Amino acid sequence: MPDDRPEWFGLASFRGAVPAMFAAHRHDDLEVNASPSPLTYLIDGRQATIPAGSLGLFWAARPHRLVTAVDEVSWVTVPLGVALGWSLPGGFIGSLLAGDLVLVSEQAGLALAPRAELWTDALARDPADAERRAAELEVEALLRRIAARRTEVAPGHPGVKGAAGAMAAFISERAADDIRVDDVARHVHLHPQYAMTLFRRALGITVGEYLLQCRVARAQRLLLTTDLPIAEVGFAAGFRSQSQFYARFRDRCGAPPAAYRRRLAGV
Repeated sequence: MPDDRPEWFGLASFRGAVPAMFAAHRHDDLEVNASPSPLTYLIDGRQATIPAGSLGLFWAARPHRLVTAVDEVSWVTVPLGVALGWSLPGGFIGSLLAGDLVLVSEQAGLALAPRAELWTDALARDPADAERRAAELEVEALLRRIAARRTEVAPGHPGVKGAAGAMAAFISERAADDIRVDDVARHVHLHPQYAMTLFRRALGITVGEYLLQCRVARAQRLLLTTDLPIAEVGFAAGFRSQSQFYARFRDRCGAPPAAYRRRLAGV
């Protein structure tokens, strides 16, 4: 099984050309993207488009991939723990943790491209550097403006043609239930073996791996947004035993559930 542990891109920025992604990945950051061209993603197996001239913001712990190459894209990533430390509006953070794609027009004074070029260098500097600190404050201000000015929240909706998208949507919606490959295949009226092959070809991971990613992301959200005891979080996220929950969560997130909650609660 490939290592799909969510990495942290960290507080970072980029502007340039990017290729299409042939496999979904995930990292525990908030991700802001903008481009002169439309950006089409698969997020949780659902097609979502960031229109040209708009900023799109989502929680990148959700499995996602860019469907087509683009000549120019600007992005900035903010570790979830850092963003939580900024005390952004609860409803705004809640919508991101629930899997929404937040959109806002760049015409509202939020052009990302010129900022991204400046931030790329500044955010790579030592944390004590004055330019880096200034860039951190500017990124925080950007997220606050997005939260204040967002005009549309677009949950990824089933728009992927074909059975793979329908299977991914079904898994995402039913991840907390005791579902198996047969259930997923039955949902799209396919033989289980063929369904698994089709799914892996489309998303670059197996049905089981994707289901596990969805359950881990759900557990992360519950740990961050509720006071549920750890044991209840595991069952609510779809894990059938505490040992399985602890092992899978630690493998993907680099820390046990309780330590993950403490680490992000203390920022």
